[in-house]
Amino acid sequence: MPFIATNLTVLSAANGFTLWHYRTTDSRAETEAPGYFAPAAERARVGDIIMVQANDGTTMLSLRYGNLTGGPVVLDASGTPPTIQRSANFPFSLTLTANPEARAIIFDSLPNAIEPGASIPVAVTTLGNISNVTFQLRSPSGTVLATLSSAVVNRRAGVLFPAQSTGGGYRIRANNTADTSHATLSPPFAIGSPPRLLNEEGGIFLLEQGGQLLLL
Repeated sequence: MPFIATNLTVLSAANGFTLWHYRTTDSRAETEAPGYFAPAAERARVGDIIMVQANDGTTMLSLRYGNLTGGPVVLDASGTPPTIQRSANFPFSLTLTANPEARAIIFDSLPNAIEPGASIPVAVTTLGNISNVTFQLRSPSGTVLATLSSAVVNRRAGVLFPAQSTGGGYRIRANNTADTSHATLSPPFAIGSPPRLLNEEGGIFLLEQGGQLLLL
């Protein structure tokens, strides 16, 4: 059925725009065909919208140049109802503030000579927020021989390790117990008998503690 002019009525008009209503027994596809609303060209203007109530649903058509209508917006149909997809961008920002804090673990000097069987005294001074220090006694190859912990009191912490066999290259590792990545390593040290002083008296060398070394 062709376009019926009397079925086209105004729903609303403002600022040079008109919203039209058109009822027909034609199908939606027929009303969407190019030139269907050409007879209304003298009344309707480009940019107007026509709400069409066809026999198989309701659509909204926008008028374009050349008596053509734009793509329909289906408001009601016998098929699957229309869906509307929405998207939005949510700006997000995060500001972090931090207060730097100096932390350090400083070894006391180790004894120059540690005799086999004697304890190894280890002590450190701490700076910053450190409440506990973990100490590791390491062999020359880096193997952990013993582990001890000590609470920090007045910025000081210390332990006594049992002495190991005679040899050189031992080291102590001290780390913040709460943060194992914060650690320091002592200089290498040796375990062995200290040197003795020899005195000569009457052709005999005397050891420091009175032992005699005969000269042949």
